[in-house]
Amino acid sequence: MKKNLIAVVVAAISAVSASNALATAGSVNFTGEILDAACTVDVASLNQTVALGAYNKSEFTSQGAVTAAKKFSIVLKNCPSTVNQAHVRFDGQPEVSDSTLLAIDSTTPGAATGVAINLMSADKVQLPMHGENSYRYGLSSTVDNTLDFYAQYKSTAATVTAGPANSVASFSVVYN
Repeated sequence: MKKNLIAVVVAAISAVSASNALATAGSVNFTGEILDAACTVDVASLNQTVALGAYNKSEFTSQGAVTAAKKFSIVLKNCPSTVNQAHVRFDGQPEVSDSTLLAIDSTTPGAATGVAINLMSADKVQLPMHGENSYRYGLSSTVDNTLDFYAQYKSTAATVTAGPANSVASFSVVYN
């Protein structure tokens, strides 16, 4: 019995050792830079509220229906001359049925369902949540830089229910 137990332990150790000796298929190189100075986000841009409006649920006639886009801006000031481009990344709770959209806060009593918030760049191209986007804003060191965005409701289901349709997204500025 003891010999069988010892044999099982030796076989288990050998299996673990063999799994740790996998062949390398390639490598991933990470590059980046930590800047000495960057732009300052204008105080009015830090914690703003974008009023998307009130819409009747019947206006969402099918999945994918959208409301009018509402413009909002993030202003960057005092940019150093060494920083000439930026893009903005938005993070928040993604919609379950479409992770590119910002989910409605379902913890709010009676929250609307079947709808989410679509964030867009200045040219009204969808900005994915938690992801890299290709839209770059040119920056100047001599003036305040206004980075325009748009937001709208987008139905994620064939049926939308009425209720508060609020959410929160944080943003990060990534310089190029």
